[in-house]
Amino acid sequence: KKPRQQRSQDMVERIIAAARDMLNEQASKGLTTNAIAQKAGLSVGSLYQYFPNKEAILLELAERWLAAFRPVSAFYAAKPRPQNWAAFSQDFREFTRKIASVYAENRAFLPTLEAMQSHPELRRIARDHDRVIIETHAAWFRNADPQLPADVASRLGMLVLETGNICFTIALMQDHAAYDVIIDDVIIMNEALLRAHLRLPE
Repeated sequence: KKPRQQRSQDMVERIIAAARDMLNEQASKGLTTNAIAQKAGLSVGSLYQYFPNKEAILLELAERWLAAFRPVSAFYAAKPRPQNWAAFSQDFREFTRKIASVYAENRAFLPTLEAMQSHPELRRIARDHDRVIIETHAAWFRNADPQLPADVASRLGMLVLETGNICFTIALMQDHAAYDVIIDDVIIMNEALLRAHLRLPE
């Protein structure tokens, strides 16, 4: 059921926090409703009031993780058409740094990504999320260059999504001290790719 009172909301947050902590400690190994309830200091009956199984908890974690990115992409896709490459480049650099900050701020959810791969429904949700982000990126790039073919825009959107995801995720999960440098490197790589395809005045 949906939590309506503050006490119920607090209980749900305890369950989510416990599952997230367990994923951080041991990935999805040993993640059961009993173990999550124990970690949260609740009875398993209390947990079942809000989540019928561990997959439902993982689903909530996954949706919280994925939802953090959509507003950033949508904001830049909705901006007015840039007048030149310098304006687009400034937007793209800001966008990449904001996406990187979302990864850093939601670092505790990173093990959810691994857990998602073992559940078909979670994989489907991740694919649907990626499709929306790719379409948003493609619309942004075609707004910047209306002559850009739709299939090229989609391919560029996919590459920007995947390179950022791989680089930021690995860097954070390995506790990489050079995270800021990696962000700059991702910007350099993706700007080189985009500049080869987007036709914008200098």
